Formats: sequence, structure tokens, C-alpha cells
Amino acid sequence: MKVEILRQEGASCIEGFIARGGKLQLTKASISFDFKEDERFDSFSIELNDIDKVDYFRTLSIIPNGLTLFLKSGDMTHFVVDDRKAWKEAIAKAKKAKAV
Repeated sequence: MKVEILRQEGASCIEGFIARGGKLQLTKASISFDFKEDERFDSFSIELNDIDKVDYFRTLSIIPNGLTLFLKSGDMTHFVVDDRKAWKEAIAKAKKAKAV
């Protein structure tokens, strides 16, 4: 069964003060991140149902390219993306479609 990708782009996942490059993908059920050429880090996926809120942040406190996923577990995941507004809207649209 082929999974429909709603949005994808090269992005960075920020863990602490370290940003690691990879590919961010949004499907109808989840958002996933695959680390680029670095086998030391496991790719991961977050179910849309586990996302409580999506918000923005500024990298280096000045660059408006950060996207934060607040999870229902209390955890947060941070990404650096090109068009954070489009990502936020796409995630909200996918979550709404999944809830129907």
C-alpha cells in the first residue's frame, strides 16, 4: 500500500543545540523525519493524533524558520523548515481530515 505524501522537504531537526539535516514528510496519518546520511540517528515518526499544538520559533532568536510540535505527552520536537506557515497549515488540515 502506497502512502500519500502531503508535503515533504529537506529540513533540520533540532535536538538541544544541535541541528541535524534530513527529510521531513507529512502524510494523512503522521509526520516523519529521516536523518540524512547519518546512521547514528534513528528516523522517527509522530502520529498526528499525538500532536497537541503546532507553533513557531525563531532560530538564533532572529530567523523566522522554526516549527515546534507540542505533543500530548508533554514532549516537544523542533524543526527548521523553509515555509513554516505552510507546514503549520498542512498539519492542521491533515489533523482535521483525520478527525472526520
